[in-house]
Amino acid sequence: MNTTIVYRMLMFIFLSFLTINICIDYYVYIISLLVLKITYSYVEPKFKELLPVDKKAVLITGCDTGFGHFISIRLAKDGFIVFAGVLDINGKGANKLKDRKLPNLHLIQLDVTKSVEIQKAVNHVQKTSGGLWGIINNAGFGIPGDIEFCLLDHYRKCQEVNLNGQIAIVKAFLPMIRKSKGRIVNVSSVMGRFPWPGRSNYVITKHGVETMTDSLRLEMAKFGVGVSMIEPGAYSHATGFTSDEVCKQLKKYVDEMWNASTLEMKETYGEKYAYLVYEMFLKFNADYNDSNAEKVVVPIMDAMVDALVNIRPKPRYLVGGGTGLCDIFALYAHFYPYLPEFISDYIISRHAGCYKSIAEQTT
Repeated sequence: MNTTIVYRMLMFIFLSFLTINICIDYYVYIISLLVLKITYSYVEPKFKELLPVDKKAVLITGCDTGFGHFISIRLAKDGFIVFAGVLDINGKGANKLKDRKLPNLHLIQLDVTKSVEIQKAVNHVQKTSGGLWGIINNAGFGIPGDIEFCLLDHYRKCQEVNLNGQIAIVKAFLPMIRKSKGRIVNVSSVMGRFPWPGRSNYVITKHGVETMTDSLRLEMAKFGVGVSMIEPGAYSHATGFTSDEVCKQLKKYVDEMWNASTLEMKETYGEKYAYLVYEMFLKFNADYNDSNAEKVVVPIMDAMVDALVNIRPKPRYLVGGGTGLCDIFALYAHFYPYLPEFISDYIISRHAGCYKSIAEQTT
């Protein structure tokens, strides 16, 4: 008999009985904590102290689509001076922002992987507003695929934008932020708290953002600078993360993975398996609704605004999304740190379907 399986079964039974006993013996305390938590969630917004907007200047990266696009519009309407960094100043997303004709919304050509463009952005912000109150580090993307398939170049590209890009922006604008005793808001993900098969490229960078932001918050405390992170849940249906353009680019990446695969890998996995992730994104693409996106991402924007103007901003804003009753990924983020690996592995593998054989996954 496999002793590991026996150990895990006994551990599971022990933890189950322990949990049940705790709930029975301390149900009054548990109910009291739940009531306190629910009460706090309703009362806290009414008593929080907010700083005046007073034309505070904020730099936002990744404003072509998604969160960055919508928060730049919201902040400009709220009275902030907004510097919206876009990857393509003449692109579709940038033109949509121009069409809004908001006088305090300034577009900047800003690729977070290019030091020249970052320095030009620093000079432009300094010249235009004379300083900076806040940064929303939003630019990011992902290249899904199993570790064995993803090219090292794909990992480097993702890390350059999602992690190194955030660090580069922080380092470039930090003197202005320190001077104003302002705010830094880094966009992470619920996947920065747990692993996911076929998404290591993206997940690794978000784990890095979590650690970097925690370190930065501690380092900036002595200067009175607030540092927070936003952890969005399932919002791919509203952010353009699975848009037509993204799906076309993903097809190119998957083609590169398959073409670079060894003969042994191709025989082991098969071409259909390699393209499963692309097929999955096409299904998500069918759920993408650009016309309703701005309303769907309101909870994310509320969290970003709070991080910018709340006198006591939270270190983390975990914001659930999804289209169902609850966001299962947000639940994973809450509970994953407390689960033994054999339980969390079981739950995630069942959800992702990675426990199935190649043949089962491709039929």
